[in-house]
Amino acid sequence: MKIIFSRKGFDARSGGVASPIFPDDGLCSLPIPAPWDQKHPLAPRYRVNYKDLSYGAEDLGLVVGDLSFNRRTGKSRVRGTDSCHLDPDLIRGDLVRKAGWLPMFGQSNAAAAHLFNHGVREGDLFLFFGWFHRVRDVGGRNRFDPARQDAHVIFGWLQIGEVWCEFKRESVLPKWARYHAHVRGEVDRFNDLSKPVDVIFIAKRRLELPGIRRRLPGGGVFREYHRKLQLTERGESRRVWRVPSWMYPFPNKPPLSYHDDRSRWRKDGRGCLLRTVDRGQEFVLDAAYYPKAYQWLAELFRAAA
Repeated sequence: MKIIFSRKGFDARSGGVASPIFPDDGLCSLPIPAPWDQKHPLAPRYRVNYKDLSYGAEDLGLVVGDLSFNRRTGKSRVRGTDSCHLDPDLIRGDLVRKAGWLPMFGQSNAAAAHLFNHGVREGDLFLFFGWFHRVRDVGGRNRFDPARQDAHVIFGWLQIGEVWCEFKRESVLPKWARYHAHVRGEVDRFNDLSKPVDVIFIAKRRLELPGIRRRLPGGGVFREYHRKLQLTERGESRRVWRVPSWMYPFPNKPPLSYHDDRSRWRKDGRGCLLRTVDRGQEFVLDAAYYPKAYQWLAELFRAAA
């Protein structure tokens, strides 16, 4: 099985701020802004605005407005009426769904090729992570807490049940999937595995991992922050991760993709520190060479899911 650490949600370029960890430990990844072409023939079908989404009692339109507010200009960088790229799409209650809906995630071009070049297929597991920061209530508005740390935090998962990447007509797609941002009427551009243009990974109905007895969906989100979900080492920049010692790339084991430079890795008495690269969206680890990965995953889901 491959484990894919997949970076998603707001970042410095898209959105410009972190996703929030609310005062009650609620964890909410903000999907990145996306341009919307109202002349596109399928525009009414696929447009999703921030104000259309929520997190519990929180209106994401208000949340993105609060958190991206620029005091100098007096305006928010991202507004509730802006459209977003809802991908990965993991929460059934985010939108009105058609019968048969399953969580899914789309990728394209070089990032999709990277996944296929590393053998990612059915049964493999995405762990989605992003840039997070604690927020607090200031006069009824969400504001980042300057005393807290920026961190990369795992917020969701998707175990692949099917891979869709070779469609010639939209009619072959199930109706519940046609809204997705990596479809949008461009199914004639879907290609083969050697040169993927757009690909969609569909979740299994149930998570199937050794050591996990709970019935969990094949794709979903971690609703609350837990220490085990935080990748970033405490007191370090968010790109410095604390990972288990078994993940250290010994010479006979393929390293986490994009991280074959061993100067990025440092073992200590509590595991490893990894200085992650600034490029790349998908970091792939082949668990066949790291059998302790399954125990780590079981502990992660037992604690946080």
